[in-house]
Amino acid sequence: MSKIPFLKYLTLLFLLSPTLRLTAQKRIPSPNSSSVKPDIEKVVSDYYDHFHNIKGEKIDETRSTIEYSSKVLPLGAIESSITEIKSLHNVFSWQATMMDTDDYQAAVEEYKKLYRQLNEVNIKMYDKSSWKFSGTYDIPDEDRAFASTILEPGVEDKVLRRLKIEIALNYSIPDWTVKLIVYEKVSDEDIRPWQTDQ
Repeated sequence: MSKIPFLKYLTLLFLLSPTLRLTAQKRIPSPNSSSVKPDIEKVVSDYYDHFHNIKGEKIDETRSTIEYSSKVLPLGAIESSITEIKSLHNVFSWQATMMDTDDYQAAVEEYKKLYRQLNEVNIKMYDKSSWKFSGTYDIPDEDRAFASTILEPGVEDKVLRRLKIEIALNYSIPDWTVKLIVYEKVSDEDIRPWQTDQ
């Protein structure tokens, strides 16, 4: 057997090994790289269809709201649901409880982690366009019963900018709760335009 083909084989193997190693690394996701972004993308992209694709069975109804189960349960979430407000035409919100704990520091870490995962990320919408959601981090304080960071899409259209992703940290005796919420909010100046001229 000639030594030349064997050397060619070794050289080829040597040259390909970094590529093979990189390919193998891409296939095995790190536990630390897990993100709620793919789940939130499913929710946000279905918002303008009134969550039709992710809405589950009706689980509760009051005089003013109907609550449905959500088919999207984000990574690490305890529960998720969709709320329809009866008095307003086609107004829905989606929410997920990500953590419920009496450990303030653990709740703050979860709140901060969710902000890092969702702030400044591009989310693919229903029409295949991509919107970047961003917002200013509301720094938690144990003396305050809540912190709330609202992420808004960087789009020109004022109506489309009403869509929000909220990361909320709330205290209700005895626990701190971290939630993700997707909803539409009309800005204060649109509700009370007469006050902006003063």
